[in-house]
Amino acid sequence: MKVGDLVEVVQSERDRLKTPFVGQIGVIVKKTLTIIGNEDDWYDVLMRDKIRSFRTDYLGVISEGR
Repeated sequence: MKVGDLVEVVQSERDRLKTPFVGQIGVIVKKTLTIIGNEDDWYDVLMRDKIRSFRTDYLGVISEGR
């Protein structure tokens, strides 16, 4: 995943935490810093109302940006 990709918020297959944003579409605007000791990437995603942060396993790429 990279900045500019169109993504959909999905339910993580490895995490039981449910997000109310499942099914919403957004655009990746920034890769955020990874927490020390955590190997998962996080991305800031521009949704219809604001920018929200999601871990990579909660995002599915719909279309790659240029």
